[in-house]
Amino acid sequence: MRTGLNRRSLLSRGGSLAPLVGLGLLAGATPAAAETGAQESRLLPLLGTWAVEVTFPSVNRPPEAGLFAFVADGVLVATTTGAGHLSLGSWRLASGGFSFSFRHFMYADDDGTWTGEVRIEQTGTFTSSSWRATGTGTAFDTEGNQVAVVQSATTATRY
Repeated sequence: MRTGLNRRSLLSRGGSLAPLVGLGLLAGATPAAAETGAQESRLLPLLGTWAVEVTFPSVNRPPEAGLFAFVADGVLVATTTGAGHLSLGSWRLASGGFSFSFRHFMYADDDGTWTGEVRIEQTGTFTSSSWRATGTGTAFDTEGNQVAVVQSATTATRY
């Protein structure tokens, strides 16, 4: 019986193992940040998972519910009821708080055709159990032409 690692077997199973590796990265992020110094300790309140509400004060659009996850290495994973699917981005320290940006694709409701993307940029402040941020969402069509800029505000609570 052979006990060594079989390269082909590992490669064929890699796709099914990838989500588990990703969860391991999310779960292991906080302790690593806690050990790295004073600047990172300021971030500890932000790291982890959040239930969010996004409002649009300048347009007649209903609020969106969402879930965000801030990871220690600056990765942001987000989804909202408006996007309807996963959004990816990054976050970083900013003067007096933090800033984040992410993108999500837009699709036509009737047939699911890709119609463009939205690029969200917000700046916020946090406490140990909540945060608030404001900024813009800029929509682009599939050719990269800017079609709209909308102000938005996000409030979040830890879950």
